[in-house]
Amino acid sequence: MTELKTIPMLAGTLLLFTLFTVPSASFLDSIHVPCSFIDTVDLSGSEKFPNGSYSYEGLIVPPHLVGIFEYTSDDLSLRVPAEPHVRGCVCKLRPCVKLCCPTTARFNGTNCQTHEGNATTLTVMNITTNGGDLKEVDLAKKFALQYGRTCAEMYHLTPHVYAFDGFSLFENGTLYRWEDRHYFSKDEFCLNSFTDSNVTDIMLPMNCYETPTGGTKTLVYACMMIFSVPFMLLTIIVYMAIPELRTLHGKSLCCYLLGLCIGYSILSAFILIPMDYISSLQCKVGGFLAYFSFMASFFWVSVISFDLFYNIRVPRGRYNEKKRFILYSIYAWGLALISLGLTYAAQQSSFISNDWKPQIGGDEWCWLEVKKGWSAMIYFFGPIIIIIAFNIVMFVLTALQIHGVQKEMKRMMERNDSQKNLRTEKDRFGIFLRLFIVMGVTWSMEITSYLIGQDSSWSKLFYVTDIGNGIQGFLIFTLFVLKKKVKQYITNRYLSTRRSERQSQCSNKTTSSSINLPMNGIGADKPLMDKFVKIQN
Repeated sequence: MTELKTIPMLAGTLLLFTLFTVPSASFLDSIHVPCSFIDTVDLSGSEKFPNGSYSYEGLIVPPHLVGIFEYTSDDLSLRVPAEPHVRGCVCKLRPCVKLCCPTTARFNGTNCQTHEGNATTLTVMNITTNGGDLKEVDLAKKFALQYGRTCAEMYHLTPHVYAFDGFSLFENGTLYRWEDRHYFSKDEFCLNSFTDSNVTDIMLPMNCYETPTGGTKTLVYACMMIFSVPFMLLTIIVYMAIPELRTLHGKSLCCYLLGLCIGYSILSAFILIPMDYISSLQCKVGGFLAYFSFMASFFWVSVISFDLFYNIRVPRGRYNEKKRFILYSIYAWGLALISLGLTYAAQQSSFISNDWKPQIGGDEWCWLEVKKGWSAMIYFFGPIIIIIAFNIVMFVLTALQIHGVQKEMKRMMERNDSQKNLRTEKDRFGIFLRLFIVMGVTWSMEITSYLIGQDSSWSKLFYVTDIGNGIQGFLIFTLFVLKKKVKQYITNRYLSTRRSERQSQCSNKTTSSSINLPMNGIGADKPLMDKFVKIQN
């Protein structure tokens, strides 16, 4: 019962941890302001009307959308203290787009440079309507304009030079980049007046240079995985050191954790170490090794779920645990190896287009391509869905089987050992059902997040499950090691070891004394021994 109460407590802890650690603009603002900072503009120099409204570039901002802010922010994760000033929630009135510089300047790669003669930038460009048509509009009339860059170093998308720089700006202010099918919200890009030898004074988007870590969320996820690894290793050590836990189920759990431990370690390294320091060979070997490890860990969970069902259905002793563990090892490691071979063959094949290759060991990212296309579904998430479905079927059948055996025992007297075996299997079922919930739910949400897309507005809902997946090692350690029975096993093991050491020391002292005493006696009675030898002669 204590272990069951642990799950909601952990879930609550994770939720609180996420609320206080995941940056979100809605949490940055006071309850006394009407909207988030990213939806506002500075109204300090704007005309104010007697009713409390403000005029901003042709928009009338009503009083209920006006608030006093005591900070500014150049990016969403950093507040810059400032004198109290009036800001208006213009993005509540019209969709917003951000210009990198005021209309009298353009960004030159370093800062905003004022046009000669204070000329005003033309804010006309094509947008994609809700019906999918292109339409030329004046940005100042179609959108509410904000000003400022989203990061220090940015680059232009230049589709007139490079076809892969193609983009679409939608009526809701969202930018779509064709190359990687990525959507950018208004706070992730800005528009800038651009001029070169081919075009003159056109509006083009500017994007931030992507960091090797892929952003704050990915960096946090990597830290969570590193945090998990020691707990996985501790769980493996405990289960291998305690004879009572070194059962087939315990060995299967250790194999699952070993695969997860290797996979987490490699992915964390890829995220935290800049790609410039990782060679092409290291990238490919590490990527495919991580893939093999993750696939093996999932196959081992299916082993656990099947063996639970098998132990209830088939009488004990038909196959001993040693033989079954060998067969399970061939199944889990073997299928993972086959999956690895097929994935590697697909990556090297010249008959498969790049869009359908796993892209493991690529130049930009050593892991599977999950941002575009459906290749990750074919090589990774698809097999995981099948394994999770199999586990669900096995757990349901096991639960039904346990229920049937319980009903049968009520109708007829069973031997105590049979009842004890049933209780043992029920305990194991409860323990590994919690493992399935921890593993199954988090990975199911990971798959759902992949299907919805990282750029969807719903993606933030999966932050909790992402963190839960990242600290899976800690959750498993809590459920499997910090149990009353396991702690008792550890205590008994420690006391037994200390007892053995004391007995060994006492035995050594006794042996030493028994050896020395006769020798001293023989030395003292040497004349008597000489007489005995003479008599014998």
